[in-house]
Amino acid sequence: MRFRFNYLFTLVILSHMLQSHAQEIAGSAEKKGFWARWDSTRRAKVERGLPLFSPYVAPSFSPELGFVVSGGGLYSFATEPGNPEVDRSSIPFGAGISSNGSVFFNSRPTIYGKGDKLRAIGDFWYRDQPDHYYGVGFDNARNTELSDTTTSYTRRWIRAFMKGMMKVRTNLFWGVVFDFNRTTASDLNVRMETDPAILRYGPEVTNTGLGLSVLFDSRDLIQNPYSGLLLDFNFLSYGTLLGGENDYQVLDMDYRHYAKVGKPRRTLAWEVRFRHTFNDAPWPELSQMGTPFDLRGYRWGRFRDEAMLFGILEYRHMLTSTSSGKGWNFKERSGLVAWIAGGSIGQTVNDFDRWLPNAGVGYRFEVEDRMNLRFDYGFGIDSNFFYVSFNEAF
Repeated sequence: MRFRFNYLFTLVILSHMLQSHAQEIAGSAEKKGFWARWDSTRRAKVERGLPLFSPYVAPSFSPELGFVVSGGGLYSFATEPGNPEVDRSSIPFGAGISSNGSVFFNSRPTIYGKGDKLRAIGDFWYRDQPDHYYGVGFDNARNTELSDTTTSYTRRWIRAFMKGMMKVRTNLFWGVVFDFNRTTASDLNVRMETDPAILRYGPEVTNTGLGLSVLFDSRDLIQNPYSGLLLDFNFLSYGTLLGGENDYQVLDMDYRHYAKVGKPRRTLAWEVRFRHTFNDAPWPELSQMGTPFDLRGYRWGRFRDEAMLFGILEYRHMLTSTSSGKGWNFKERSGLVAWIAGGSIGQTVNDFDRWLPNAGVGYRFEVEDRMNLRFDYGFGIDSNFFYVSFNEAF
């Protein structure tokens, strides 16, 4: 397993920059009190239910995108000010450009309403980038050489995923799910031009799906849980409705659990997720591992097949057990993360006989109460990646 220290070096530099900046601010606060008043004002807005916006700009580097400059923010607000039973809604988003010409945007909003009897959850993506396609299946992913003639192509991907949920009893929700996605592949390499999955569905694929979702959710906060569990069952059927081109189905089951460890703000979190497509789903929408939200450290889209199963065990450690809110205290807002994980893909569950190891470390900076900016460095077999985004991976 090869460990690429240049990505870890990037993480260290970013952490050092944040620490130096925070120390300067702390010194200024002692002399003038400006940042202490600024932070107190923000917390007062939260208590009154007023909206807040926290921006960020961060550089990073990965072999997938090259040198990246990304920016975005976290917009949070209270749909029912004064009601402590309803958490603040949040709309995190990020966008960036990279040295290889990639452009991307992502937003994952979580909106609460009607005393938390209604929830709206979204996942929106736009990516236009040079990409790599290894084919379908574990063998192709492991044995296909990365090169211009074997894997390289240009990908444009749009996705709008929306879930509306209604509470039917304590911690139990049901609702409807809508998914629209479109992939346009161009500049295909010679191997892709003869790939069976590409020949069957073509380089342009548009899908629309509707489905049902059943959710048990006892987490104390969706964006950054300290305790509780999630059981999420989703079944979607894709067809020609609203412009879709392909008929197939997707079963997606997600189990997450969070437990406090010792002092407050020390959390042990684990996730097990299973996804299975049926009736020959098109190649861009097969089950995939290696996203910024699961096996961080593998190239997104390298491992794809009909079925997927992975598990993650992650320890999250904020450096102090409380956040006093007195000024811009770097230590109170900082945290460290470490995880181990593994996963497999196959045409059916009977094919889960080869597993991918994964591990990583991360740094957290709390921009608002329990809403973090995360820096993650993950690595696997001959693969290493660096991630910057808001909120936890799961």
